[in-house]
Amino acid sequence: MSEEIFKKDMDQAQLPAGIERRRKKQFVKDIKVGDVVNDFFAVKRKSPPRPYKKGIWFDLVVGDKTGEIKAKFWGGTNRERLQKIFSSFKVGDVILIQSGNAELYENDIQISISEDSGGIRKCLPEEYYLEDFIPSLGEAKIRELFVQLRREIDKVKNPYLKRLLLAFFNDPSFANKFAHTPSAISHHHNYIGGNLEHTLNVVKICEYMAELNPSLDKDLLIAGAALHDIGKVEQYECTSIIDKTEEGEFVGHIVLGDRMVREKIRELREEGMNFPRDLENQISHMIVSHHGRHEWGSPEIPKFVEALVLHYADLMDSQIKYHLQKVEEERRINEESWGLIWDKDLGRKKPFYLGKIDEERTP
Repeated sequence: MSEEIFKKDMDQAQLPAGIERRRKKQFVKDIKVGDVVNDFFAVKRKSPPRPYKKGIWFDLVVGDKTGEIKAKFWGGTNRERLQKIFSSFKVGDVILIQSGNAELYENDIQISISEDSGGIRKCLPEEYYLEDFIPSLGEAKIRELFVQLRREIDKVKNPYLKRLLLAFFNDPSFANKFAHTPSAISHHHNYIGGNLEHTLNVVKICEYMAELNPSLDKDLLIAGAALHDIGKVEQYECTSIIDKTEEGEFVGHIVLGDRMVREKIRELREEGMNFPRDLENQISHMIVSHHGRHEWGSPEIPKFVEALVLHYADLMDSQIKYHLQKVEEERRINEESWGLIWDKDLGRKKPFYLGKIDEERTP
């Protein structure tokens, strides 16, 4: 791609004639210290320009389907020019970085871009392939997981819960949206199909706990697990990045999910079903308490055993997946046996073993 697009006097939105769409070649997971970076990246976060001893700079977080990385743009003393570059793109846009240098800073790789030798430019959708930026399980895997979830739903015998579940998961529009929703932006299952995968895992954990403890209401557990994160279909949207909707930012998936379930129950009653009030309150409580603690975003804490089981099933699957993903990320940049992974309970990074268990180990 022509270096002319980075001439300092060129409008950031201008494109030379004849540019064609192309695939990314440098993915975040493959960037190593010392690499020169010339490729497309999706803007995930950005911070305003501020001074340093040689001029003005700003930082941002960019990414693609393999992960995210910090980037810093080092400008000169021309604040107006730097502000123009900074304002030429927003979160969710795809930018082209030229002549960035991959450097190590505080144990993390970052991209450093100098105004004198490199540049940043907002790209048009015609230049890149969206699938290079949002990670996905793939359509075949998504279909497989949804079939498995439907089989779990088919096991429910309670007629009220069964009808409620089918009202959602037999609706093609909702089912398609649910199957392609991520479970988070960065924490766990943060990819297309992630919320479906997480939900199925939580359903299976709850089902197994009901088999171990026959006194538990298995139907209630399966229903609560299947519905606990449906609010995420309204919380997240996917452009070149996974981002929150305005409603998702204001309200959050727990409240959204509770609204969706209560509205669906109201519709069922209007259709003639005498859906029990106590069952509505129980399934609602499982949704609003599944994070387990007020400080973790739960409007309520679990107040009956099935709600408690759902909370721990959700916590187990999310934490296991979080650590699996973080270990994989650390292994890409760290050749040592130990690395550092953020622990939200500790409020800091913790040492974590990155080595692989020797499957051929003998006693």
